[in-house]
Amino acid sequence: MTESSTAPLLSVTALRQDVRFAGRMLAKSPLFTTIVVLTLAIGIGLNTAVFAAVDALMLRPLPGVRNSNELMQLYRTAPGNARFNSSSIPHFFDLRNRTKGVFSGVAAWSFQPVNITADGPPRTVMAEMVSANFFSVLGVNALRGRFFTPDEDVGAGAHPVAVLSYGAWKSLFASDPNVVGRTIPVNSQSMTIIGVAPEGFNGALPIVQPELWVPIMQVAQIKPGNGSDLENRGNNYNTVIARLAPGISVEQARARLTAVDAELLKEFPNDYEGSGTNLVRQDDAGIHPMFRGAQFGLSAVVMVVVAILLIIACVNVANLFLARARDRAREMAIRLALGARRAALVRQLLIESLLFSLVSGVAGLLVAVWAIRIANSVSVPMSITMKPDITLSPMVLGFAFGVTVLTGMLFGIAPALQSTSPALIPALKGEAPAGESRSRTSKGLVVAQMALSIVLLVCAALFLVNLRSATTLDKGFDGENLLIADVDPGLQGYARPRAREFYRTVLERLRANPMVRDVAIISDVPLGPSNSDRGVSIPGYVPAKNEGMSISYTSASAGYFKTMGIGLRAGREFVEQDDSTAAQVIVVNQRFADRFWPGQSAIGKTVRTGERDYSIVGVVPTGKYQRLGEDPTAYMYFAQNQRFQTTMSFVIRTKGDPMALAPTLRREIAALDPNLPVSSIRTMDKHLGWALMPARVAGTALGVFGLLGLLLASVGMYGVMAYSVAQRTREIGIRMAIGATASHVITLIMRQGLTLVLVGTAIGLAGAIAASRLLASVLYGSDAINPATFVAVPLVLIAVAAVATFVPARRAALVDPAITLRAE
Repeated sequence: MTESSTAPLLSVTALRQDVRFAGRMLAKSPLFTTIVVLTLAIGIGLNTAVFAAVDALMLRPLPGVRNSNELMQLYRTAPGNARFNSSSIPHFFDLRNRTKGVFSGVAAWSFQPVNITADGPPRTVMAEMVSANFFSVLGVNALRGRFFTPDEDVGAGAHPVAVLSYGAWKSLFASDPNVVGRTIPVNSQSMTIIGVAPEGFNGALPIVQPELWVPIMQVAQIKPGNGSDLENRGNNYNTVIARLAPGISVEQARARLTAVDAELLKEFPNDYEGSGTNLVRQDDAGIHPMFRGAQFGLSAVVMVVVAILLIIACVNVANLFLARARDRAREMAIRLALGARRAALVRQLLIESLLFSLVSGVAGLLVAVWAIRIANSVSVPMSITMKPDITLSPMVLGFAFGVTVLTGMLFGIAPALQSTSPALIPALKGEAPAGESRSRTSKGLVVAQMALSIVLLVCAALFLVNLRSATTLDKGFDGENLLIADVDPGLQGYARPRAREFYRTVLERLRANPMVRDVAIISDVPLGPSNSDRGVSIPGYVPAKNEGMSISYTSASAGYFKTMGIGLRAGREFVEQDDSTAAQVIVVNQRFADRFWPGQSAIGKTVRTGERDYSIVGVVPTGKYQRLGEDPTAYMYFAQNQRFQTTMSFVIRTKGDPMALAPTLRREIAALDPNLPVSSIRTMDKHLGWALMPARVAGTALGVFGLLGLLLASVGMYGVMAYSVAQRTREIGIRMAIGATASHVITLIMRQGLTLVLVGTAIGLAGAIAASRLLASVLYGSDAINPATFVAVPLVLIAVAAVATFVPARRAALVDPAITLRAE
């Protein structure tokens, strides 16, 4: 096949011929093709899978809604850099009523667990309390029945109604076509199902799958004892979402919200001092705006790591193509001698590379499907059904195609240029090429391979060290042999006296069980997804400007600190006598005490919150409460008998396997009320899966990427060194013919090879140090500049490089020089 010097360079006929020739080359060497395809498929597939995850969590518009780009989330701000606070129901009313000119609709929603009895035993599921216009604001139509109407909104007093999610309709009611109109018990209240939401719609937070929606007007039924939420501006637990009115810009909406904030401050100065409204585009919110920065940081890290993995794969394949170019040097020389243009040959070789890359891209999609299936199967240790719904969306497929084409160009361009510039006379005679440019290319491959591998493996190792640090981090309590179970008798309509008696009876029975060491109840188990905070004031303490005075808290029973293995720094813990008839008491952590009374004893000091004074009776060490990576945070504990809540979690320290007690716990609760569900029975280790999830996902994923990188680096360095040694066969034969020993030849080659490796190591370490500083913001529990990592990784790779250099060097040194010279 020749190319005329006057033939059009980009004619359709020429391209068709090149594609056919590339296809024949693909089929001609099945082993070579298999190695190339598998190497590239790993890199392309993992890049596609990671981008699919980023797309699902951060880039994809809200599914199932109309024009999500018009939707805005509205958050309250507060002093102390609190920019994403929830809103109360009255505050939502104000936003809805005072912004009619800039928003076509304003809705509110919040998650709320409920007890439901469908076609089976009672169970606790996740519901969403929403304003009646929630579905219309999002632009969603019912699959069956209808959604809420204005007369079912707050205060209308209509009969309790509910809308089922598509998933609940299938799983709880077996897709019953007559489900609309059925009455079901929800929290011991009869509710009529009026509609079913369409498939794929999960609300304003798509990764969470609620089972049903109920109007906010039913707050008294859904949250027994919380009917005052309709008027209480201090109960902030709703997320507000709004749709821009036609022709209104985001800036105009912000201006109106600023004016509304000023109006509310004037009318309710005690509730809105230092408060404001933060407007966030729905499409920019991700899982939650609070985590947006961390999401971007972690996503960028993982994307860079898999990109480096792909580049290493490209370097390996480029090396394979360079090695093959040596075998095709005579072919290229003949074609050039017959008048073929170099540009036409480069075009043909690039088409070959692109064809290899496209085949690899198809195989990479299979790798991506496998990786996505694994990612979607990861379960979150929560009662809420969470599913990221990672898919090969059109955007992801477009990304995969772009990466595939770029990959073909990356590994194809250097071999194509090298192959089409042979020394004609030696190449026509069939002699081995020995050009300086090829030597430089080979050396550059060694350096690049080593540098990229160092960066990749250091990043992976840092995340693995970070994962180990996270699991061993001092969390402020002893998690061994702890069993946790969530119960809410209030959802079954228990009044406070009955709920108190329920908890007292269960605690007594569990304490009498020989398998139990200690038992207590708490409203928020540390390092779980839920958190509560309250504004406090300290007599005699003047807060700094914009100092946040809202402190996280929980309610705990007597014996909680002993059960959790939390020692006391001062004072005492709660006792049964700390009830509504006794003085109001509180226990704080050391950070709380140091913040407000530095250098003093906090015992006996007063904390004012909710217009009541509490006396500090105990100080405990500062632990971890919301996130493993959080800075030391002030925290306070109320006595459960004084700030009673019906939603509590049992924490039980057992004498053996905690899960062995689970059947006993269920029996004890069922004996008191067979219709009361016990949800999320789990060990503390499983509970911590929520807090450890980011570290585990990142550590596991990057650990796998690191191992793949090490494998590719090993194969690639061996290939580069083998190619380099093969180019020097004649030189080695001459050296041995004039007296050089095999050991001298091996030493020479290894010294030259390891010199390149050390140069690559130095460059890679510099890059790894820079990368580790960028990683510091997403690592916790360990220093980002981990000395052991920066020593171990280079040593491992240098050892691999030494073996990769020694094997071809020894093989070349053992060849008979006479045979070598005769072959040349």
